[in-house]
Amino acid sequence: MDLIISYLQQFGSGTKADFIKLLGDKLSDVLDEKQKINKVRNLLFSMNRHKLIKHGDGNKRTGTWVLAKDDVTETSSLILS
Repeated sequence: MDLIISYLQQFGSGTKADFIKLLGDKLSDVLDEKQKINKVRNLLFSMNRHKLIKHGDGNKRTGTWVLAKDDVTETSSLILS
């Protein structure tokens, strides 16, 4: 979660494909590629539900993700605890 937030703070927006590249080698080697993609997708949706990130454009299927607020570090640490 922190890697995604850091990525969005640095670059402003990102796609699911960007986050799969970012997290792909960080996820367990036990997971196959499909499971890794599902893990990233579930993480993005969870972060969306907790209002940490949101869709940057109207296209929810192929769109980009952006930070929902400027200061999400406090909120993300509360969710992880």
